[in-house]
Amino acid sequence: MANCEFTNELNRLRKSSSDSIDNVEKFDQFKSYMHVVRTAEEDLKGILRKVNASGKKTLVLLCGSAGDGKSHLLSYLKNFDKEHLIDNYFVYNDATESSAPSKTAIETLNDFLSSYKDKNLAMPGQNVILAINLGVLSNFIESEYGESFNTLREYVENSNILTSQVNDNKYDSESYFQHVSFSDYHMYSLTIEGIHAGYIEKILEKVFTPSEENLFYKSYSEACSTCTLSKRCPVKMNYEYIMNKERQKFVAELMVKTTIQDKMILTTREILNFICDIVVSQKFNINQFHSISTDDSDYLKEFIKQITPALLFDSADVTTLMNIFKKYDPLLLRSEEADEMAISYYVSSNVTQEIKNAFENSPYYDIVCEDNMIEKINEDRTLKISIYGLLVRLQAIDGGVASEETYNKYLRDLYWYNSGEKKKLNGVYTLIEKAVTQWCGSDEDGNYCLDNRHSGFSLYEKVDMVPNLEQVPHPKETEELQRFIPSIIASFDGTNGEKIDLDIDYSLYDLLDKLNRGYIQTADDRNNHADFISFVNQILQTGSLAKSLTVLSENGTKAIISQSTFGYKFKVVK
Repeated sequence: MANCEFTNELNRLRKSSSDSIDNVEKFDQFKSYMHVVRTAEEDLKGILRKVNASGKKTLVLLCGSAGDGKSHLLSYLKNFDKEHLIDNYFVYNDATESSAPSKTAIETLNDFLSSYKDKNLAMPGQNVILAINLGVLSNFIESEYGESFNTLREYVENSNILTSQVNDNKYDSESYFQHVSFSDYHMYSLTIEGIHAGYIEKILEKVFTPSEENLFYKSYSEACSTCTLSKRCPVKMNYEYIMNKERQKFVAELMVKTTIQDKMILTTREILNFICDIVVSQKFNINQFHSISTDDSDYLKEFIKQITPALLFDSADVTTLMNIFKKYDPLLLRSEEADEMAISYYVSSNVTQEIKNAFENSPYYDIVCEDNMIEKINEDRTLKISIYGLLVRLQAIDGGVASEETYNKYLRDLYWYNSGEKKKLNGVYTLIEKAVTQWCGSDEDGNYCLDNRHSGFSLYEKVDMVPNLEQVPHPKETEELQRFIPSIIASFDGTNGEKIDLDIDYSLYDLLDKLNRGYIQTADDRNNHADFISFVNQILQTGSLAKSLTVLSENGTKAIISQSTFGYKFKVVK
């Protein structure tokens, strides 16, 4: 595929590019420019300063998962950190690799960390930074070699490194071990107003900021100024389109939405690749555009397929992230206003003004709104349909991410939970109780239905759901949360002092909200939410069944079976 210098520069963002591979020993100008400071980096630096000041032999664990930025951060600290914080550390960057063909990764770790075995802890040794995936760390401390590292195992367990809890990574002056776990940090922060996609927005700024320090902008300025396709190039116009800050914010917030609603695991590598995908179409070929530029109809049909509003939502099977974006296509949003707009557009024989209004503030205006292009759109139904989709998307992008009531309520409750605001969680617990009632069914007294499978009657019991708030995180002093649990853990008192927990992610929260509005669960709901079914069953076991049971017949007769000192009593009450 023949491309210009500018697209070659943008292609450095792709995962397939050699620039996406981090090497601790190498940190070039490109990586230096693209570096964005994250909270994890600041926390690690804080720990390293204290370790260096203490003079104590220390193993620093840098934990996380593949592609989350561990290697990039170590490379930055080794090559560009002005404080030289890790100059006197041995850096072990890939704990998944073996040092010899005859050894496994676990055996290599056992040898490498010999200085930090229980018997050697008090002996002198070099400080070490170990970048390690959480799965490898778990396998290591549970392996046969783990018996020699009991102190390390206790540190990992006490720090909750391998749990879903936000663990305490403050410097511990009494320990030979310190840690920072990337799994505690997110691509966004939580506030009372909702999410703040600060990190993703900063990455977008790196690519699109009009500055001579920006390698991409410099290439755009130089290469596009001499390119013969410049005035009709979709890549150039896409770049100009996303230079707008509000559009960057739209993209960033929609990416965050995929992590919250769809459990998409976003890494810096994925974000950079996505940015390239929405600027440079996989099908872009500069020679092709030159060859079709003399035929306005062919050119326009290809052009509108390769501009950002189309690439954002029409790119099937390019990446998992882009597949998810399709479900947030503004074209899928139905409303009376949207229907009226569509009807008006399709019945009109001349949609010139609608098109000019939609494209007015975009760099695509000079192409799409040329007189001869407008004429072809009015005459060609296929083109007219394609252009309508772009009108809707352009308006949605400039209007910001659609505000959904359930999504906003979830973010608010997630913030209250992680902030430790126990009194503000009343709404969550009320939501759960009403959802359980709707799921099980209830009688006029609020008793839960235990069994309605028998012909002629149903069985009910009284259940008191008692909230238990012991698991709520400690109150936070900051209004913006950088480290938090990405779901809400609700607990209720069980029997014999036990707790019944419900882990509420967005998908379950959405179901609970619908149940509160009278929704009747389907077979798919039961298949997708086995965790909620298990929770309901545990809650029902805390009810009055052992002492009292209500029987309701089809004809409306109600009876209570209760236990007394001398056996069971049967009493018709209605």
